[in-house]
Amino acid sequence: MNQELVRINTTDNIEQPGILYTPTTPTNKIVIHVHGLNGNFYENRFLDPLAKAYIKKGCAFLTFNNRGRDFISELHQGTGYAVIGGSYERFKDCLMDIDGVVNWVKEKGFSEIILEGHSYGCNKVLYYYNQRKDDIFQKIVLLAPCDIPSETKMFLGEEYDRVKTEATKCVEENKERELLDYSIMANGKIAAGTFYYDFLPGGENDFLRYRDGAEAKNELLNEIDIPVLVIFGDEDKCVLTQPAETIKSYLANNIKNCDIEVIAGTGHSYRNKFEELARIIENN
Repeated sequence: MNQELVRINTTDNIEQPGILYTPTTPTNKIVIHVHGLNGNFYENRFLDPLAKAYIKKGCAFLTFNNRGRDFISELHQGTGYAVIGGSYERFKDCLMDIDGVVNWVKEKGFSEIILEGHSYGCNKVLYYYNQRKDDIFQKIVLLAPCDIPSETKMFLGEEYDRVKTEATKCVEENKERELLDYSIMANGKIAAGTFYYDFLPGGENDFLRYRDGAEAKNELLNEIDIPVLVIFGDEDKCVLTQPAETIKSYLANNIKNCDIEVIAGTGHSYRNKFEELARIIENN
């Protein structure tokens, strides 16, 4: 297995560093991994076992930083910088991030792509696929997909109504970049516009709606027409805002070709279960 540090530009010219893993035998297949909220391309320790599992299957594996990396980040943009990170990121801008990567892998000669997301990255790859619907995409892998508004409300608890009210007021006053106190961020801050547009019900990312119940239908998920593999842990509090069986039924009822695997004894980052996660990837 070969590893290479790469730098890939978004379509609005933000530099996204990452690691490209390739097998020793040339391949036209590649997995594009999209990290979650406030994450980055290297911190999740399951990435190395995942890369090795895909290499065994004859696929290259690319993990990269998107504009939602860390909390507040100064990112290279052309000859200057953009201050974004998870606290300022807007969900819809994931199109520019992933477009940049897809264009880059096409230029490298890859012609079959698996889109993989972890946590908030799941919402991004589902949204991206439905916006682009390119024949180059062969499969989607969802690692710990979340109902974002429900997760937000559960973790904020009594703070939820305060943050919602403050965010709404700031947006109405055109102060979308005003930072609000937000305890579930490690830096304790989130931009009003980010919260208002992307963490409340009804946003562009609000289609993994487990809260609607097992039989509820969702238009975006119904339009996914390639195979989807879902993997989450039975101790994942971020995913399990509803009972696991409700989530499994909701996904199976909405995604035409959906395989769902639940790993016992692990949570959002698959701690202590990396090998089992890798085996599932190898066997699917």
